[in-house]
Amino acid sequence: MDAMEQDAVRRLVSELLSVEGMMVVMDSGGAVSEMNLHAAPDIEFEGRWATIEARDWHIHLDLRQVAGAQFVENSHHGHKGIPKLYYARLSDGSGDTLLRFYFPNPWLDADEKPTPFQPDRLRAFEAFRARYAAIDGVALVRRTAQGDIYERQACDNEREEGGDE
Repeated sequence: MDAMEQDAVRRLVSELLSVEGMMVVMDSGGAVSEMNLHAAPDIEFEGRWATIEARDWHIHLDLRQVAGAQFVENSHHGHKGIPKLYYARLSDGSGDTLLRFYFPNPWLDADEKPTPFQPDRLRAFEAFRARYAAIDGVALVRRTAQGDIYERQACDNEREEGGDE
């Protein structure tokens, strides 16, 4: 798969990092790092690289490696008491995850404790998904116990089973 258009990646990453309460996750397969955004991090784009720098951590992202983005509604995640997780996932040409951006969960409060559903928290995810759905390389995904259901683009009603994170 070819790289996603770099201006679209820059715009998406910049906007995702501006969401209050976002969690950025890096997963190498053998270790997972979760970084909560308590304030918008600084982001610098230089050539093919994005440097995301928060108070206590930073990430260097090779923009040329980003082949796609998926907006995922995950109901198959293993967290008791939380019906779904909502995140944006950047993937490389092999489909492997580069970064995940978890939106504030509508079933958790600011202290990550279970709470009644908060529709305002879901609206942020839905607004991003709607805004980016028509961009080449962006997919909408519903992750279920039966497998992933992909909607390639908003204008493409074809769904297919499969995929992995």
